[in-house]
Amino acid sequence: MLATKILRTIQRHAMVRPAKRAERVLIGLSGGPDSVVLTHVLFELTTKLGIELIAAHLHHGLRAEADDDEAFCHELADALHLPFVTGRIDVASRAKTAGRSIEDEARRARYTFLSEQAAHHRCDRIAVGHTMDDQAETFMMRLARGSGVRGLSSMYPVVKKEKVDIIRPLIDVRRHEILAYLEKRGLSYREDASNLDRRFTRNRLRHDVLPYVADELNPKLVETLARSAEILRDEEDFMEARARKAFTETATTTAAVAIGKARISLSVDALNALHPALRRRLTRLAVEHVNGDTANLTLGHVADVLGLLEDGKSGREVHLPGLIVERSFDELFFTGHSPLAPLASRASRATRGRKQRTKGYNTYDYRLPIPAKLHIRECRGLLTAHLVESVRAGDEPGAAAGNTVDIGIEDRGIEDGLSELRVRSPKASDRFRPLGAPGSKPLARYLMERKVAKGDRRRVPLVVRAEADEILWVAGHSVSERARLGSGRLCLHLEWMSQ
Repeated sequence: MLATKILRTIQRHAMVRPAKRAERVLIGLSGGPDSVVLTHVLFELTTKLGIELIAAHLHHGLRAEADDDEAFCHELADALHLPFVTGRIDVASRAKTAGRSIEDEARRARYTFLSEQAAHHRCDRIAVGHTMDDQAETFMMRLARGSGVRGLSSMYPVVKKEKVDIIRPLIDVRRHEILAYLEKRGLSYREDASNLDRRFTRNRLRHDVLPYVADELNPKLVETLARSAEILRDEEDFMEARARKAFTETATTTAAVAIGKARISLSVDALNALHPALRRRLTRLAVEHVNGDTANLTLGHVADVLGLLEDGKSGREVHLPGLIVERSFDELFFTGHSPLAPLASRASRATRGRKQRTKGYNTYDYRLPIPAKLHIRECRGLLTAHLVESVRAGDEPGAAAGNTVDIGIEDRGIEDGLSELRVRSPKASDRFRPLGAPGSKPLARYLMERKVAKGDRRRVPLVVRAEADEILWVAGHSVSERARLGSGRLCLHLEWMSQ
């Protein structure tokens, strides 16, 4: 019986812990099959679990059927005599303003709405309807994109938040069990046609990749991937606890008054004594402590920082998004910099009077989501990006030079707000072939010919294709031959504004 299986999951992960009073659980009710089953089963278990339920629905303003979805959810809550709360938001407008994809903005808006409603109604938990199939799809998506243990841990059954926990009671349930439950009881639900759109990575995984691999290699593939994610969650929890303990023992925090941010120092000897896995984690923790997050930190950044642990690197520095890491004798200093401070002044403070040494190190390296409104603090500018449309034969070419350009990109890897594009600073090894040029030349030579002063060249943002590290646009200058507009390619509009 499905309710019994879900009850075991709730008890195994201590998703609810009623003591002297019934815990109040806010259910995220979209009207889809997963959330409908979640609502019915939790309603069935209210007495056993000692919980009270509230159903919550957010109208995203995206689909023509959204009003009907909201009405359906209201009717379901009324039929079960559950309190019902709803909210409305223009996700498309907010996504455009924030420079995020619609999918990313919708997810953010949904969790913000649920958290606000949970706080308003004094709920202890927020229940969402993710299943084992969702877990497997997330695992495969992150594996394909190169995630580490933290990313492959995928969806936690319980996510601890400051005020209210998020719980996933259906995390051990397969999608076919959900549909069988609905059919057996004659329950209706809402269907979202976009779930069949194979332009989205998750849908291709769900409908094509996972079924193919299951047929060819492992009929229990979804269960296997979910079990792997569970094992990795345990590993991640253990390693993270070890890392935080080591960070507490190793790190020293001081106030960088002139810069206005915290400054972290780590002992070189202490880092070298640790396992490489812990070194990487302590590096991430130091960046998180200074920047507040690790959103733009890549494995390459971490490797650059750990390269400072080698002999003879005292006085060298690595520039990361939002901070500078400097080796000074037997210490690594992680120092946040102000986005308004001139680069020369920041470098002077970081090296404390010594000759600045930046050759061979990236000043910044950011992911470029689509659409984007990306503030690049290191060179005090704003880069915006959005898709225009697929290029057709006979179309007039867009601008190919200057601060506003249109470039051609392949119709792949651009979904769910993700892309394979990055924005980084120049490297000594860079070569560039301007649009229409017969061949490539060193980027430094190209910028010299464009009369860009040597000291300013490292501040010029480059839009690159991450996989091959190919330059597509030298911001403020020319588009690359590799980014030529052509039939069947997507047209990406880019604009660079100095601030």
